[in-house]
Amino acid sequence: MSRDLVLRHHELFPGQNAPLLSLPSVRRPSRLDHPGLALLVGTAASAALMVLYLLNAWGQRPAFETAYILVSAASAAAAVGLVARRPDSKILNYVALTFAIAVTGAGMVAIDLSPVIGAGPSTLVANLLFVIGGVPAMVVIVPSLYGRLDRRALVSAALDGAIMLVAGTTLLLSIWQANSASSDPDSLLVPVAAAALFASAGVAAIAALAMRAAPTVRGVWSGIVGVLILGLSWIAWEDRILHGQGRDAPVSVLYSVGIITLAYAWMTWNHEVCAGRRYDRVASAMLDWMPIGLIVLCVTLAAVPHGRIAGVDPAPIGTAIVVLLAIVRQRMLVASERLASKRLAGEVEERSQTMLSLARLEQGETLEVTAFRICDEALHLGGIDSAAVYSFGASGSVVPLAVEGMTPREEAAGEPLRSARAMHIRACAGAGAWIDLPSDTGRTDMGQLEGEAFAPLRWDDRIVGVVSIGTTRRDDARRLPDRLATLSEFGVVSAALLGPMLADHRRLADIRSQLNEIIVGHAFSPVFQPVVQLQTREIIGFEALTRFADGTRPDRRFMEAEAAGMSVRLEVACLNEQLEAASWLPPGPWVSLNVSPALASAVVPLVSALERADREVVLEITEHVEIADYRILVAALDLVRGNARLAVDDAGAGYAGLRHILELSPEFVKLDISLVRHVDTDPARQAMVAGMAYFARTAGSELIAEGIETEQELETLISLGISLGQGYLFGKPGPVG
Repeated sequence: MSRDLVLRHHELFPGQNAPLLSLPSVRRPSRLDHPGLALLVGTAASAALMVLYLLNAWGQRPAFETAYILVSAASAAAAVGLVARRPDSKILNYVALTFAIAVTGAGMVAIDLSPVIGAGPSTLVANLLFVIGGVPAMVVIVPSLYGRLDRRALVSAALDGAIMLVAGTTLLLSIWQANSASSDPDSLLVPVAAAALFASAGVAAIAALAMRAAPTVRGVWSGIVGVLILGLSWIAWEDRILHGQGRDAPVSVLYSVGIITLAYAWMTWNHEVCAGRRYDRVASAMLDWMPIGLIVLCVTLAAVPHGRIAGVDPAPIGTAIVVLLAIVRQRMLVASERLASKRLAGEVEERSQTMLSLARLEQGETLEVTAFRICDEALHLGGIDSAAVYSFGASGSVVPLAVEGMTPREEAAGEPLRSARAMHIRACAGAGAWIDLPSDTGRTDMGQLEGEAFAPLRWDDRIVGVVSIGTTRRDDARRLPDRLATLSEFGVVSAALLGPMLADHRRLADIRSQLNEIIVGHAFSPVFQPVVQLQTREIIGFEALTRFADGTRPDRRFMEAEAAGMSVRLEVACLNEQLEAASWLPPGPWVSLNVSPALASAVVPLVSALERADREVVLEITEHVEIADYRILVAALDLVRGNARLAVDDAGAGYAGLRHILELSPEFVKLDISLVRHVDTDPARQAMVAGMAYFARTAGSELIAEGIETEQELETLISLGISLGQGYLFGKPGPVG
């Protein structure tokens, strides 16, 4: 993800900043395996050895001269212990804190050895060690706060840091040189480095104010205070040594307090945000008046007596630089505000264009038509040269539904993307909107595109695809992070239009995959139910049915196949199995096959299947599927009447069954089970059956009653003139043999 996009994320979600020095909660280690224990013991042991060495080297000393060693050693152990109490602390916390303690402790030893190695070398070594020891705190604190600022606040904080560095250096050089008894140039390292340390702490404070960090003495603020205390103790030590005043226990206590405060900051680090209006006003006022206060400070220094460094007065030079930086800061802030205002006006204009485009979007007749409409509207946005809509397949594939404008290489509508490209899109879509730039992603398939932005399409709590826009101009590519909100709106509306269609498309794809497995694996078997003469119960035929291995109801399975466009293929597979099994039936009786109007109209696959029959065949045309054009169906059935007789299934359940009889002139009409059930006790059903019998005889057909289960139903049907029937009374559907 590009830096601009990261900054944009912080602009949009300022309160979603992860803690700097914390990890997700983990199991708290036992005391024996806690990494802080080893560091705590090591630090305490090092401090004890240092105490023993100094006491042995210079003999017994008064308490106030050795207090700083003992207090510093104890504070170092306590600091590491504080951090060790936090169960989710990183090992980096221990290493950074222990390093800072050890190096600054070595700096104190170097100062203490000045009678042995000389004041000059000991001071230089001590200063270097203090600088190195102070680095870990600011290396951790300042960058973490800087990384959570937007671009405008980042530039402002950098200039503020420069102003504080120059002003602080001017102040410390003026005071230091006026009061220092040493003319050693190495001693100037102390005020310069201290100014840098204080300026870093000030920059951290500015960043915290810009972030509106909660004004509680935890984490951010206590870390800044700890760094300032360490800097003050360092300067106090150096000042006493350079004036020949020796060591001082209160100074060592000040150092110890700084170490403890910094350890507390590391242990309690957080980025809580304060949303109070009063705090906002105070923070803004402090940020606005800080450069003015530093300018006044520098002017005041120039007006009071102070020393010179190598004949040069630092006060006017520092004042001039601070004023210059303040002017630059003000001009850049004004320019930034103008740019922000211009960008806001552009975003408002683009948002209005987006709303118009979204208002024009309508769902098309097909998935592809709808996707192309979305792409066309996206291309109306300024600076956009490419638009595409991708759908996610169930098997991990990504398929472009529509690609318009300057398309990436090797991408075409309907053609699945390469596996690596598909995996990249799927992985990024789970995290929300994102941007692909050639310089960041290393993509070589973008063609003339300089940047491409994507937004996920969410429907029914899952991602069903993505929509993308691209540009061929580098300047417009840099603006893509600012257009993610617009693209996300397109994604929401596109998901509302495409979501139901994509979900249905995916459902049908799953059905096709399942049906393919069923057909290839022959995961079904034929069963047969006898058709008898009701008077004699002689078997005159068998109805062939299908049972699926997974237990799915046959009518439901065939309805799914019809919706997925695979009904003919599934029916042919079932017919072939039925005709092969029918060869094992007793010779003589005919076999009845259920055929949909779609298979009957196809003619060729049906005729090919019938050629395998070794007996007379009856084709049952169901009434549950609507027939759009009877002329086509009748013409197709006329081609197979020489090889099979016709039957209309489930007659009497609706008007369509009667029209089937009139249009198709079948030899048999199968009376629906709803009329046969309880016909012996229901006069209305008896009247309907009698009427159907008369209607069938008039049309030249013979009725077959379905679902006969009792002797009473059988006797009633015979009395009503029904001669043929089938049902559990004569036999349930079962396999051959």
